[in-house]
Amino acid sequence: MPAPLLPKSELLARLSDTFRRLGYDGASITDIASATGLGKSSLYHYFPGGKEQMAADVLTDLAQALEANLFAPLSGAGRPDEKLKQMIETIDAFYDGGRKACLLERLAASAGRNNLQAPLRALPAVDEGNGIALPRCRHPRRDRADPRGGRAGAH
Repeated sequence: MPAPLLPKSELLARLSDTFRRLGYDGASITDIASATGLGKSSLYHYFPGGKEQMAADVLTDLAQALEANLFAPLSGAGRPDEKLKQMIETIDAFYDGGRKACLLERLAASAGRNNLQAPLRALPAVDEGNGIALPRCRHPRRDRADPRGGRAGAH
């Protein structure tokens, strides 16, 4: 009997969990097949580029999720404290309260692979120096004095 078809979102979620748990280099095709419930030939049907394409697609999916669930709300209207609270809740959910490893760290360790370079650079959270670059939450009173000297909002 053929394996049931998985929606692409569920397949990517299972791949993401596998890469988080085992890392890119540690996750074998056998591990991935077991985690997804698909046979190796079905995996190559979904991902003709093999494991590198799987990781690249996971990173692309992550970039879209970060943009929609983290960065867009941060750059939208609202009080900075409310946006910060929402950001923390989103990050906490992403890491399952600290129980899940950092997917970026697990995949970036294999960033020398050609197919992972473009998706890593496309992530909205990663700048040229591979540092985190969050959008600024502007305070409505930007003219107030900054205790470090200078003006608030100028940093």
